[in-house]
Amino acid sequence: MNSIKTIKLISLIIILLSCSNRNNDKNINQEDTIENSGFHESFQQNISQVEMIYSMEYYKNEIIKYEDNYYGFKDLSMEVNQLMNISSIEKVDKLVPDLLTFLVSWFNMKGYIYYLYTFDDDQNIVEHYYCGQFVPFENHRILMEKLDGEILEYGDISVGDFNNDGVNEILLYSHYPHIGNVLCVYGFNVMENKLEELCLVPIYINFENPFPSVEYIGNGFKILEVLDDELTELAWNNYIWNNEQNKYIKQ
Repeated sequence: MNSIKTIKLISLIIILLSCSNRNNDKNINQEDTIENSGFHESFQQNISQVEMIYSMEYYKNEIIKYEDNYYGFKDLSMEVNQLMNISSIEKVDKLVPDLLTFLVSWFNMKGYIYYLYTFDDDQNIVEHYYCGQFVPFENHRILMEKLDGEILEYGDISVGDFNNDGVNEILLYSHYPHIGNVLCVYGFNVMENKLEELCLVPIYINFENPFPSVEYIGNGFKILEVLDDELTELAWNNYIWNNEQNKYIKQ
């Protein structure tokens, strides 16, 4: 009889220990979920928290000095020096975490050239990122009519949270020498500390009778894609945001 009681007692202890381990596993998983959620919320809340303490003219002059030193424009020809004409400078929030960020349009005889500049707490430039370039034409603003976000007054460019992750992206029409006209969407990669392409698609632009080549559809874009440039083969394709690949993928 005593041996039976002992066996029952040991079995009860094993069951209790097993339940305790399962509860601990659940607690660990809940803590991981809370921690990851907290990190994501913290990331969103800390974006662009550096205060802009000077006038826009200060940052514009700092950028011009930075380009003089970085590229040595002062030692180049007058034609290249025309790149130093800033057409517009715009403060951009919720894009690069913990840094003050400006989107700048340089203008010369060839069109717009877009760069992103980040400043730290000391109001000094940390880094710059090339975004693209575009040659404006008559009625080119029509291209932006079916896009979302903050469409900037200069150029063919918009800033907004297009993939609904709480962080802004940069969308623009651009020109690549070996591809042609493209739609490009940039987002900031925190892990690699760089601005990366989330979408790059060759697009058709009708310069004589322009119409929107891209339409925002809530979780991605409907794009009039150039499938074959030589044959002018075109197709409307949807590019939808994919969380796993962290890009806009053709459907």
